[in-house]
Amino acid sequence: MIMAGMCASAISAAEEKKVENKKVNYQTYAAELDKTAYSGSDLGAVWSEDSTTFKVWAPKAATVKLNLYEHGSDEEGDGGSIATKTMELDKKTGVWSIKVSGNLAGKYYTYSVKNGDTVTETGDVYAKACGVNGKRSMVVDLNSTNPDGWENDVHVTVSNPTEASVWEVSVADFSSSESSGVSKSNRGKFLAFTEEGTTVNGIQGGTPTCVDYLKKLGVKYVQIMPFCDFGSVDESKDIMSQYNWGYDPVNYNCPEGSYSTNPYDGNVRIKECKQMIQALHNAGIGVIMDVVYNHTYSTDSVFQNTVPNYYYRMNEDGTFSNGSGCGNDTASEHKMFRKYMIDSVTYWAKEYHIDGFRFDLMGLHDVETLNQVRDALDKLYDNDIGKKIIMYGEAWNMPTACNEGTVMANQGNLKQLNDRIGAFDDTIRDAIKGSTGGTDGAFVQEASKKSNLKIGISGQSDRTSGWANVPSQCVTYASCHDNLCLYDKLVDSVYGRDSEYRKRYEDLVAMNKLSAAIVMTSQGIPFMLAGEEFARSKDGDENSYASSREKNMLDWNNINEYSDIVEYYRGLMQIREEFAAFKDCTAKSANAINYLNDLPKTVVGYKLNNTEQGKWNQVCVLFNGGDESQNVKVDGKWVIVADNETAGLRNLGEVDGSVEVKAHSAVVMADKQGFDNAQLTIREGAVVVNYYDNKTHDLISTQTVTGGIGKAYDLAENAFTLNYDIKKTDGDAKGFFTDGVLHAKVYVEKYDGTFSTVTYHFVDKESGKDLVDSYSIKNRTGVEYYTPEIPGIENYRLILDELPNNASGVLPNKDFDVTFKYEKIADDDKSKDECRVNVIYMDGSGKVVEKTTLTGAEGEAYTAEEKEFEDMTLRFVPSNANGNFTKTEINVIYSYSNDPDPLKSVMVVVYIAAGLILAGCVASTLYTNIKRKKAFAESMDIDE
Repeated sequence: MIMAGMCASAISAAEEKKVENKKVNYQTYAAELDKTAYSGSDLGAVWSEDSTTFKVWAPKAATVKLNLYEHGSDEEGDGGSIATKTMELDKKTGVWSIKVSGNLAGKYYTYSVKNGDTVTETGDVYAKACGVNGKRSMVVDLNSTNPDGWENDVHVTVSNPTEASVWEVSVADFSSSESSGVSKSNRGKFLAFTEEGTTVNGIQGGTPTCVDYLKKLGVKYVQIMPFCDFGSVDESKDIMSQYNWGYDPVNYNCPEGSYSTNPYDGNVRIKECKQMIQALHNAGIGVIMDVVYNHTYSTDSVFQNTVPNYYYRMNEDGTFSNGSGCGNDTASEHKMFRKYMIDSVTYWAKEYHIDGFRFDLMGLHDVETLNQVRDALDKLYDNDIGKKIIMYGEAWNMPTACNEGTVMANQGNLKQLNDRIGAFDDTIRDAIKGSTGGTDGAFVQEASKKSNLKIGISGQSDRTSGWANVPSQCVTYASCHDNLCLYDKLVDSVYGRDSEYRKRYEDLVAMNKLSAAIVMTSQGIPFMLAGEEFARSKDGDENSYASSREKNMLDWNNINEYSDIVEYYRGLMQIREEFAAFKDCTAKSANAINYLNDLPKTVVGYKLNNTEQGKWNQVCVLFNGGDESQNVKVDGKWVIVADNETAGLRNLGEVDGSVEVKAHSAVVMADKQGFDNAQLTIREGAVVVNYYDNKTHDLISTQTVTGGIGKAYDLAENAFTLNYDIKKTDGDAKGFFTDGVLHAKVYVEKYDGTFSTVTYHFVDKESGKDLVDSYSIKNRTGVEYYTPEIPGIENYRLILDELPNNASGVLPNKDFDVTFKYEKIADDDKSKDECRVNVIYMDGSGKVVEKTTLTGAEGEAYTAEEKEFEDMTLRFVPSNANGNFTKTEINVIYSYSNDPDPLKSVMVVVYIAAGLILAGCVASTLYTNIKRKKAFAESMDIDE
């Protein structure tokens, strides 16, 4: 987390007011309160069907009263005040408590705490649920918040931290863009992670996005930026018009309401957060939670309002210590905040099945507390699962007013931390691409900082006088959410800050790949910022914590334009998975790295023996940061598995004596004997496609197309562009995928015609209002269009006698709407429980040729018959032509073309920055719908 200028905290009067008269020894004050530290596990609201017991630790309070409410805010009706009850103090423990009879689940509450002469109404420090904007806590029956199947959800872990690969993203960035293909109602929310079959811009059969993309990319963990309740976004207002990273915690044990579909109901955010985690687990991906225990949104907090000046580090003059740069530092060395951190982390791990924790500004916490958190996680379960929950953080050395003698969890003290507590390695970060904010370069741009690069490659091990005991303590990375994106840093350092950031530069693409090769073949825990693998840009914004949503959100179009980089990252992760020595959590491999001598000045290289039998025996890794290719002598016989172009487990060529390492690139080789003996099964082939301007022959873009070995492909038939016309192809433009890498050239010319957009609406006949999200198709004027899908809507039926007459046709030179009407099923309709499938056959002019309705029992299989009509050609078989009857009506539409060769008249439509895309099939259509279907292309795939 960037400190300077990042935290837009609400500053209270208490923060600005210094203690009057004399300086105060706050350490002594805290030590006295520590004597009454409570060890119980029942703070907060403990619910049962018959009663709820409320407990709050407030040893300095004169009185504490419980306030019960019907609603979570005053804005909801009159606030719904129910009662105020006086709590009782246990003087030995400093705990105030009260037991209230009845089922209070879903009721909201606060405490009125009197400290000195001041009474403050505040939420519960230990709240597990809250109302809108977190002002009131909520009594919660946690079992009622569990999604279907939650009892079968389990942690997704690896045996050792170094086996992880981490992809960092925020909930908002993940899906806010329309290009994510996520339904409009779920964009920027927890539920975006639950949508299956999402594709770039919602294209039916297009390139997968979101969780489907991550599954294919191969990352083991997603690190999600803060998603506990934070204060820098107003949950009561339009969420899409606001943005913040969320490093402003309010209620540590409650999910953030702006990421839910209903921030006013405290249950909803909990359930939807669990659904997000469950969806990632179902995809085989672990969840690492970004936690921010080092400061709070402001000191007008539940902590300060409950026990003033205890939970924070205080300067002697009464101001708050501000090592965080966010207005306050919490005091992890104080017993009750230490307990709070332990309780909170274990709560998230147990209740939400969180698989790892990233500690923001970890250097502001003390070593003892972090080690106790680690120990608590280790003991969380009877088996070893708790020991596999990952822990790492930012171990920067930061000044703070901690208790005398406190040992802080910074890099200098990392060896005093448990070996399974890691820290981000800024040494290799800066050695790869230069300082975080300047225009300077480093190894990938100019082959400098080679000594620091080796320190990072070795995982900060003892052999390089590093700060880590073992590589499992070292998070190896080139970029994260802080500072410039990797691609923006490369633009700044090579082309200058006045350059165009979102432009494809082939030399920067090479540097991006080289950076990935260094990270993925180094010791430690490999980490990447979401989108780093597809040239993500924030237009040079190096601290975008409160910038626009548009600047921060992922542009999923880039996974097509930069599919060559995506494929490279994917291949590197496959190599890392195959070679155990890259993942060694001990220092054995780190200390055994054999750095090569007598190399060209711009090259760093090493050999490393494997730690696992039956695999490759040895690898040789070479990095060239210079502007020219270098010929490097290597003893022995080798098989190249990564070069400047692609990476993976394929044989890219064999080496005996020397190898060429291209400018700004890497070469990774396995020993030939080990490679041959391993007999790896290669299931996927690849074609590297270069797009050239047909007139100038300038390179426009490079993409990598993959498919199952033996499967046929034809780039001329399956590659379509919106802004370009294909003129000719060269090389392996047609054939069958092999276990190697093929190459093709496609020559294109700019399309200078017009475009039209048709928008489909699905409305209530009576009110005229949309019942589900509309979707749009954009294509070239004059080509045929058709309706790709008609949704079924619960409790409604499609009016078959009033189908629109313009649902198919030829796009005119204007935008227009197509409207399907529905009527609500009456309660007294005798057929309301009937399961129906409407089958519609429509020609190219929008005329309904035939229609029929199938009926059956719920769950029974159905088949919507494919039919032939004279002088018409079926465009494609709809994805729901076969299925099972449901209570909600199903609509199947067969669209036919009046053109004898529909492949020439129906073009796929996708917009990306360079205007190029490879589509899954010729009948693919751009649309965004509330429902997603897994109808991916079988003929061809773009590597995500």
